[in-house]
Amino acid sequence: MPVGILIIRWDNEIGPINEGFYPDNLKITNNLLTQVYSSHRYQSLKPGFASISLKNNKVVSFFSGVGDDHISVENYVVALLLRRDEKPSKYREILKTIAADILDQTQDGKFLKLLPNLYKDLAKI
Repeated sequence: MPVGILIIRWDNEIGPINEGFYPDNLKITNNLLTQVYSSHRYQSLKPGFASISLKNNKVVSFFSGVGDDHISVENYVVALLLRRDEKPSKYREILKTIAADILDQTQDGKFLKLLPNLYKDLAKI
């Protein structure tokens, strides 16, 4: 089961911004935000998936895209933090659903209320 869910938004002046995460005890660093966001932007401006391996975790994430091809809102990443022994590909389908739910709710911050239930859905994978 994933360690947590993380939502990142890009700000052109500040860089990556932590918009929210669950569970509340996750340790989120600026370095983590930058690594996850960068894994998408180095590949493409289009929406899509990426996965990276870090020292203690793996991450599978979905990028909403930039420009005409974006989904719901531009420049957002919905990421699942995984244990080192988990396979990121196993979570791509559920991440698609979770990202759609979250991205549709970003404008008013309602997605924060969704995170606990979405996290519980991950336990079924």
